[in-house]
Amino acid sequence: MILEIKGERVSLTSLDRVYWPGENITKFELLCYYLHIESFIMPFLRDRPAILQRYPRGIAAPMFFQQDLESAPPFIKTARLINQEGRELHYAVFTTIGSLLHFVNLGTIEQHPWHSTIKHLDKPDYLMLDLDPKAAPWQNVLAVALVCKEVFYELGLPSFPKTSGSSGIHIYLPLKPKYDYGKIAAVAQALAGEVASRAPKIATTQRSLAKRQKQQVYVDAMQNARGKTIASVFSARAKPGATVSMPLTWKQIEKGVKIADFTIQNVPKLVEKNGDSWAKFFDNQQQLKLTA
Repeated sequence: MILEIKGERVSLTSLDRVYWPGENITKFELLCYYLHIESFIMPFLRDRPAILQRYPRGIAAPMFFQQDLESAPPFIKTARLINQEGRELHYAVFTTIGSLLHFVNLGTIEQHPWHSTIKHLDKPDYLMLDLDPKAAPWQNVLAVALVCKEVFYELGLPSFPKTSGSSGIHIYLPLKPKYDYGKIAAVAQALAGEVASRAPKIATTQRSLAKRQKQQVYVDAMQNARGKTIASVFSARAKPGATVSMPLTWKQIEKGVKIADFTIQNVPKLVEKNGDSWAKFFDNQQQLKLTA
């Protein structure tokens, strides 16, 4: 079928294809989810290159990454970029709800934007810490998140938490796009180190699983390199339960929020009822004072 939306004609196919077999949730339901939360997710996607993680036959079938967009409708924008291996590729760029629906129709369940827009491609406008539990208990993830809050607060920096939608918590700091990825990655690494040093029993920056204690949460700053991506706020996740990477308040973290609390089936109503806790995200962009 053809959906005409805001002047763009989006071809939608196989709408009854089951994307989450355990819950019997279809591609059509996923498209409806993104339509419902358009005004909340698009500020975090618009004008950002995308790495498409395609699940054309749902989460139980093989997935593949697509960085080079070989063909697309005329309304899909691309950007010629050099990837981490030095290859020149035509990256897809999020622009409109039509572009998002086109990518979802290709099987892009999750939305993975760059940390920078095409206007300031080499200068990210946020940094993030990924609290990855692996075998650590969920209570430790929440406790480490609160240590992050403390560290950011003492530095006078705003912090925005969200569930990963998978197994952890993400902490974001909105930035003015002034410094390149290398400098921002170094700041993120320093923040991660400070968090781990304050709670060494439950937090670590040790990448090696073998060298990590089971109760320790990995405070990962490695996702801040140029070309790395993380699931966007409000992105559906290709995980059982059709979970969503949900923006949170710190009060929710203190109360013991869970990953499974947020799915594509309940998030539109929750946002309608409670509002968007990240609504002021880009109003809080910080200009860090870094030495040259």
